[in-house]
Amino acid sequence: MKSQKLRRSFLDFFVKQHGHIEVPSSSVIPENDPSLLFTNAGMNQFKAVFLGQEEPIASRVVNVQKCIRVSGKHNDLEEVGKDDYHHTFFEMLGNWSFGDYYKAEAIEWAWELLTDVWNLPKERLFATVFYDDDESYDLWKKISGLPESKILRFGEKDNFWDMGNTGPCGPCSEIHYYRGSLKDGIDASRINMGDPRYIELWNLVFIQYFRDEKGLLHSLSNKHVDTGAGFERLLGVLNGVSSNYETDLFKEIIYKIESLCGKLYDRGPEGMPFRVIADHVRMLSFCIADGVVPSNEGRGYVLRRILRRAARYGKKIGLNDPFLYMLVPGVAKIMGDAYPELIKHEAHIASVLKNEENSFLQTLDRGLAIFEDTVLKANKNKMKILPGEDVFKLYDTYGFPVDLTRLLAEEKGFQIDEGAFYKLMEEQKKRARQAGSFKESSISFSNWVLLDPEKAAKETEFVGYETLNSQATLIKFSYREDKTFLVFDKTPFYAESGGQIGDCGFIIFGNKKYRICDTQKEGNQFIHIVDEKIPHEDLMLTAQLHVDETLRQATARNHTGTHLLHAALRYVLGTHVHQAGSYVSPTNLRFDFNFPRKVTSEELKKIQDFVNDAILSNIPVTIRYMSYQEAIKQGATALFGEKYGNKVRTVKVDDISFELCGGTHVKATGDIGYFIILNESSIASGVRRIEAVTGKTAHQILDQWQEVVENLSSLLKANPKTLASKVESLINQVKSLEKETKVLKAHYLVGSMGEYLKNPEFVGSIPVYTAVVDVNSIDELKHLGDKVRENLKSGIVFLGMENDSTSQVLCVVTEDLVKKGYHAGKLAKRIGQELGGGGGGRPHMAIAGGKKSTNFEDILKKAVTFVKRAGE
Repeated sequence: MKSQKLRRSFLDFFVKQHGHIEVPSSSVIPENDPSLLFTNAGMNQFKAVFLGQEEPIASRVVNVQKCIRVSGKHNDLEEVGKDDYHHTFFEMLGNWSFGDYYKAEAIEWAWELLTDVWNLPKERLFATVFYDDDESYDLWKKISGLPESKILRFGEKDNFWDMGNTGPCGPCSEIHYYRGSLKDGIDASRINMGDPRYIELWNLVFIQYFRDEKGLLHSLSNKHVDTGAGFERLLGVLNGVSSNYETDLFKEIIYKIESLCGKLYDRGPEGMPFRVIADHVRMLSFCIADGVVPSNEGRGYVLRRILRRAARYGKKIGLNDPFLYMLVPGVAKIMGDAYPELIKHEAHIASVLKNEENSFLQTLDRGLAIFEDTVLKANKNKMKILPGEDVFKLYDTYGFPVDLTRLLAEEKGFQIDEGAFYKLMEEQKKRARQAGSFKESSISFSNWVLLDPEKAAKETEFVGYETLNSQATLIKFSYREDKTFLVFDKTPFYAESGGQIGDCGFIIFGNKKYRICDTQKEGNQFIHIVDEKIPHEDLMLTAQLHVDETLRQATARNHTGTHLLHAALRYVLGTHVHQAGSYVSPTNLRFDFNFPRKVTSEELKKIQDFVNDAILSNIPVTIRYMSYQEAIKQGATALFGEKYGNKVRTVKVDDISFELCGGTHVKATGDIGYFIILNESSIASGVRRIEAVTGKTAHQILDQWQEVVENLSSLLKANPKTLASKVESLINQVKSLEKETKVLKAHYLVGSMGEYLKNPEFVGSIPVYTAVVDVNSIDELKHLGDKVRENLKSGIVFLGMENDSTSQVLCVVTEDLVKKGYHAGKLAKRIGQELGGGGGGRPHMAIAGGKKSTNFEDILKKAVTFVKRAGE
């Protein structure tokens, strides 16, 4: 059975025969759970339904979900390639009941589909249930007719599902299949023991409880069914093959790997590189199609690890150049019908993989050399565990993921000190957090002066969306060096967060006014930083807080500008572009985004035009508060890694941009004024940065440009439209004149050669010529030296030149004297020493160089002495 037919057969069974609604697969990036790296189960997109936070689209639902398991509780990475059925990327077939049918129907339909529709032999099937789930046990006996010896009871580890420490949970019932030889006999005791002949095909989860914070179970009024069948395993079983890699999902990719490396795939241990590569390129392709690119953080770092693991296995079979990108067409061909995003983004996926693999291969050889040195050192010291410091160096300096180093170590018979490695990793993360968090984080509660101890940890109420001025009560204060730190019960000052810097302004105690130079956030309190030490007697319980309106408005223009820029990037470059960081201040904005290549000047112009068109349209910027689930459902963009509460603030610009954001914004896009992109650059592999300005800063830059254009137009007597061609013409003229000047100077130097070859000093019968010549470069000096050799029958020549800081000397020895043992390189070396530098070269011509000297001509004349010594 082909993979396409199996998907359709599963969906049609539940849609046409049992009234389910088919829903598409969600992205491999969880759309409603920024705390989860990847979608790892079919139920992820229905999590809010199980939690009672939203209504399901239907009571019966079916789908095929693309899943990734490479981290956390569900991490199959180490098993990939070693066996035939673990994968980093896989598809999950699932049917759900939200308060509708329950155990009887779920078990009956699963058994019907497996045995009646797909004709799996019943004698090879087993059912497992939770140890006290008598209901499921009895249903299996009644529906399947399986003997009691094939209906097995297990504990929580194998047959109980929960979402977390608290929340919906319940017993599950698994269907296992024996794919070994019937001659060997079927042994029920091998179920759940890791025997590859006994594999789990389908898991039926019955969500009937809610676990509270004390760990107690409470029955739910509405019971749900959540099932999941591993598509790859099922396809292998239905095709009668013992390996998932022998199905049409992988064959095309493996054939391509064979053609690239010139070796045939082996089903045993020798074929592990083929299996790893085939698996990993699927995972990489789906991730990149859904907008993730390799980087040093979060999901991007997982991709980078996977890619480098695949590249490393490629080297094992002779693939030393980038090759993964060549496998992408095969992935798209096999799975493009079910997942058209693979076809749509095929070129982009290939480009990202090629660039990233190129980058890795450039450092791989250097890293491998360091690894070999580490192994040699360990052998010398009779160690079998590689130090965590060395493992960390390979990670930090050469980009080796820890699992790659572990793999290399295992091949050499070593282990790695992972404990020490992760300790160093945590120290690095801690340093990074400190560098990027509250700048005065060394302040602790121990040195705060508490005005009201009961309110010491009170959350600061932020009123800055509604007003820029407010009266507030001082809760505590602290001094550090020449600064004062103040915490109030409420404030209109925005504290630095979400890429937006903190507000500035001033504060009034009584009739004393002080400047607030920054506002930071620590926990749930806003810390106002005054750039001087306020006398203790000036601090009063009540103060007037005033935000600098000009700076706030400038910041708001830039912040809304980043939202429009994000939308423009996705419109021009593709929806796979995602924000990777931002910085918003009153003067400028920076926006980091995932993209594998330099953005062209034409694309930058389209991006800038997109933003300015939105500004000219003067679209209202709508701020709304809603539940997180509702915002995501309506299409709002949430940033991975950000923590969101149940109620979120959304910023919407018509149909252009819709994001979760706590920052300050303009009321309408027209308030931004104008948007100018200043620079586009790379800040990391696969991560680009755009720097831009808006508002008054943009107008100031336009004024500067206009002044430059007007001045140039006046100087060059050209109108602005022809200015570029006029400048280009002048540049070409200058180049032409420089070329003519060089030719003329060369002729002049050759013509003046006779002047340099007058009045030699003789060393015996050998004429020695010295002269300081007027040339501008070493090339001109060498050109003159060549002409000397062509025209001088016999002799040794030293020609010197000086510039602002150095001196150079060219030494020429004619061919007859070279044969007598005179060597220009040795003579140049001696001259170089006199100049405080060095020299060397060929026997007939060499260069010496050193510092600029006040007695350069005298040093040149010493050359005669060096020639005398050379002849002795």
